[in-house]
Amino acid sequence: MDTSSEYTFPIFISSTDYNLKDLRAELARFLSELGYRPILSSAEGFPDSSPILEPWESCLRVLDKCFVMVLIIDGQYGTALKWPNYLDYFEEEKFSPTHGEYIFAHKTRKRMLVFIRKSLMPHYQSYRVTMDNCKDDKVEAKKSLSPTLPSYVTFETLDFINKVKTTKPIPWINEFDDITSVKKEIQKKMMNELAELFLIKNKHFETVIDSFNKVMDSLSLEEQRKALGKINATKEITDAVEKLEGFKNELEETKSELEEAKTNNSKDKDKFEKKISSLLKKITELENETLSSSSSQFFIKDGQVKIGNPNYLDSNFINLGSGVTYNTGSLGSTVFGFNSKKCDSCGKLENDPLRINASIVSVFGSQFNTCPSCKRLLCGDCWPKYNPLTTANVVLTIGQNNKCPKCMKEGK
Repeated sequence: MDTSSEYTFPIFISSTDYNLKDLRAELARFLSELGYRPILSSAEGFPDSSPILEPWESCLRVLDKCFVMVLIIDGQYGTALKWPNYLDYFEEEKFSPTHGEYIFAHKTRKRMLVFIRKSLMPHYQSYRVTMDNCKDDKVEAKKSLSPTLPSYVTFETLDFINKVKTTKPIPWINEFDDITSVKKEIQKKMMNELAELFLIKNKHFETVIDSFNKVMDSLSLEEQRKALGKINATKEITDAVEKLEGFKNELEETKSELEEAKTNNSKDKDKFEKKISSLLKKITELENETLSSSSSQFFIKDGQVKIGNPNYLDSNFINLGSGVTYNTGSLGSTVFGFNSKKCDSCGKLENDPLRINASIVSVFGSQFNTCPSCKRLLCGDCWPKYNPLTTANVVLTIGQNNKCPKCMKEGK
């Protein structure tokens, strides 16, 4: 699946049961299609040949670079192993590779999405009752419970589930029946997280902008110009501030000359009044010029430099360095620096995280179409015949059918 972003979002996939290999492969394929970069220890090219680490320990180096871990727990626990190169995390205890990955992810505060096979939950409840009866003595509880468990469920797995469900902070946990439910929940959860991220970012930058404007209001024009230079503001706004400074200095001088002319009852007072009126007009024109600019996020208002120009990039964008563009107004009009298209009919944004149902990366594909007649950019709701999710509709037919519904109706 093609995406228009070069950004990759690594997701580590871990499972307790080798028999889940097919499920993990299907999940990896699904995440790849959404634009993520799934990582499986069983995949070809996995870096597990470190001369220093044990093979199962090498997974932790890779996991450490991933943003999210998807943990799938089924009946079999796996072989308990020592982790000699990670004693700070495991001490001398033995854990299966998947259990070890969970411990490492938990202690390094990784975002985890945990899926537990639904059929294990009745056995887990039996585990809890048995542990209570045995006063948390695992040796006695295992001796009592193991004979009653089916062959595909081990006591260690149930103990592992208990750790996941009770060790704080408790990760996000969901029960599953098959791969379909896993894929559905991951997609929904990631999109919810994306929406939450944008809400948080939006709020943070509103605070940043408000604080910036308050600081700038407290500075003189010369100090504002120096501050703009330090944050690499565009030459356009720094030149405007310099012009404004000149106009205001000239205005103060002219006002003084006018007062002196009035005192002396000089005929020059009309000349000074006209000059003052001309300077005030120039200042207003300069402010309007910066406000209407689409090439700078800064503008001048009431003689002060502000940030958050509503015309910057045709929206409320600001750029605070490192090439990352953020939106200070409508949520979702930019996604990780990618500008969003806006429908000319209803105003919907193509990459609005509260509407899209793709992934954090795959949302960047084109979902809008331009009418060749009226040149309007319309979304799929305002131009129903255009649906980018079906291959048949991507190739538009030649002639009248290319036009939007309004142009078709008006015979344009």
